[in-house]
Amino acid sequence: MAGPWDASINLLHFAVDKGEFIAPTLGIGKEFDVRAEIEIGNELRGFATAYQLVVNVQNLSTGVVASCTVPGSLTPTRGILRTPLVVDFPQLAANEGDLLRASCSLRVTAGIHTDYSVAESEFAIAEIPES
Repeated sequence: MAGPWDASINLLHFAVDKGEFIAPTLGIGKEFDVRAEIEIGNELRGFATAYQLVVNVQNLSTGVVASCTVPGSLTPTRGILRTPLVVDFPQLAANEGDLLRASCSLRVTAGIHTDYSVAESEFAIAEIPES
């Protein structure tokens, strides 16, 4: 939970088909999503004009990292903002049984001030998809 002057990533997880549920396995050669559920506190949102989400997916078995940066604009207003940001990744290049983890940073800009938050996902396993 974000405080009034904070931004936070409340949950980061792998998903498929822009789903809301955590995907404990990802199909090799299939597209996948990383979903970040963010929150911007009431006071910070009153001045916030932009955000940037940087998502990294690391194959812990091979060391390969895929990265995606998602910029966005905000209109300063009152009230807490809670929203999911879904990042699409192209087909998964991995071997069966590889261990995967996502990490991300969120930067919210309010004038000359910035607020940062970071998060890591639970592990996922790469598997050969069913035909």
